[in-house]
Amino acid sequence: MRNPSHRREEVLKAALECFLELGVEGTTMAAIRERSGASTGSIYHLFPSKDAIAAALYLEVLGEYQAGVLKVLEAHPGAREGTEALVRHHVEWTLERPDATRFLLSARGVAAVVAAEASITERNKGFFRQVKDWWQGHVRAGDFEEMPFELFLAILRGPAQELVRDWVAGRTKTDLRTAIPVLARAAWHAVEKRPVRARK
Repeated sequence: MRNPSHRREEVLKAALECFLELGVEGTTMAAIRERSGASTGSIYHLFPSKDAIAAALYLEVLGEYQAGVLKVLEAHPGAREGTEALVRHHVEWTLERPDATRFLLSARGVAAVVAAEASITERNKGFFRQVKDWWQGHVRAGDFEEMPFELFLAILRGPAQELVRDWVAGRTKTDLRTAIPVLARAAWHAVEKRPVRARK
């Protein structure tokens, strides 16, 4: 008998493929069943509806990405190394999980995902609290320019996020790997604390 956790992974993997090909609205439970090879009963035992699958998939992919971010900060606690490592992780994760990236970028406004807003907010709250703790420590140490945390995040991921969006949409042929050091360096220079120059 197949392990329920393995069956769940198979259903979510099949759903991701279907959602990207057909859209969430255009996907049926029958399509997910056929793609996953699971029986109708086993799917409904795990998920009560297609919307529940879409919400679970979004939360799972988001959680995977965020866990990677926190692992990066643990491995690279310094201000510059952490900043550059976060940008690198964002781009490399896209290269490793292009389908998951496409889903995260496209599904945020889908009704099924919007309906799971409370769960998404709760997950984000814990994640951003940990990132903010890291950031505030370096602000106090004088490593980062003082600015609102939201502005720091926008500067940190903005250029990389835009390039990722263009790449997954096929709007750029830029090699993402060669772009990583450029984006990482630019992010650091945008947020680093610079000494105040004395007026002449």
